Amino acid sequence: MDQETRQINFAFIGFGRVGRAFARLLVERKKWLLKTHAIEWKITGIATKDHGMAIDHDGLPTRKILASRRRGSSLDRFHNGPECASHLDFIRQCGADVLFEMSVLDLSGEPAATHIREALGAGLNVITSNKGPVATHYAQLTRLARLRDVRFLYEGTVMDGAPVFNLLRNSLPGTRILSLRGIFNSTTNYILSQMEQGTTFEAALEYVKTAGVSEADPSHDLDGWDSAIKLSVLIQAVMGGRVKPEEIERSPISSDIGRAVRAALRRDRRLRLVARAYRQGGKVIGKVELQELEVFDPLAAIRGLSNILVVNTDTMRELAIVENNPSVDQTAYALFADLISLLR
Repeated sequence: MDQETRQINFAFIGFGRVGRAFARLLVERKKWLLKTHAIEWKITGIATKDHGMAIDHDGLPTRKILASRRRGSSLDRFHNGPECASHLDFIRQCGADVLFEMSVLDLSGEPAATHIREALGAGLNVITSNKGPVATHYAQLTRLARLRDVRFLYEGTVMDGAPVFNLLRNSLPGTRILSLRGIFNSTTNYILSQMEQGTTFEAALEYVKTAGVSEADPSHDLDGWDSAIKLSVLIQAVMGGRVKPEEIERSPISSDIGRAVRAALRRDRRLRLVARAYRQGGKVIGKVELQELEVFDPLAAIRGLSNILVVNTDTMRELAIVENNPSVDQTAYALFADLISLLR
């Protein structure tokens, strides 16, 4: 007997590089979703910070919007419904079953946390790639999702599309993570590994900014905040700790780092910005620090935009996940993978 086709409505908050890549992926996989999961979908709302918002319960013209956003035009002309005075109005009126929160990172987690809270409270499932609200409001948002019997998923918040949370939760039953360490920030890793080859700090930083790799505010990368926020998400989501980003020690990098990079090379070592978490006296401690690593350390081999997570467990000892030179497409895929998890 054929499976009955289901209709699911999506809404987006944020339609930058990640949002557009995800919309393209949905279009590309439309037939696959229908064949494999009996899903017909439409996007009933898109809200942005600077390019307007649009709602249409009959479905927005996704291909047209993707083409128009390349030209930088406003979304307002696609709107078909009551006027929305705010993003909260948008959430209430968009008619979605699933909200994808993809707004720009703010260290406070806001306004994304408010968007997610409003959506969960209204009975919407939420999938996000924004690590800020997950790190700063993890306990509150996960509790609210349970109370409302909806899902709150965030695979794309750490290491883009690498299946970090799915692997650690679903593939390692009964396993306790004793400690973890990794390189989670592509911007600083690119700068450090390029400087080993003679590139200047300024040239390496300019590349990641131009390529759209760095955060909208690159100081979030350079000051260690991006790594600390991702580490906070991991500590809370897979180690059961309650460590907020501001409680994590951070080592910033700046243009004077070249001397330390060259000194490490002379000692046949590599300088990397390492995020680590470990258990101590019933608590979990998190640190983001510059470390000189032996060349045989797996973290020392991570160059360019690549990331790595190494977990030390009580069952499988050490496991490593490596993501090689990710792009925005990997983050888009994390949103897609969370969607498939929601559909099962």
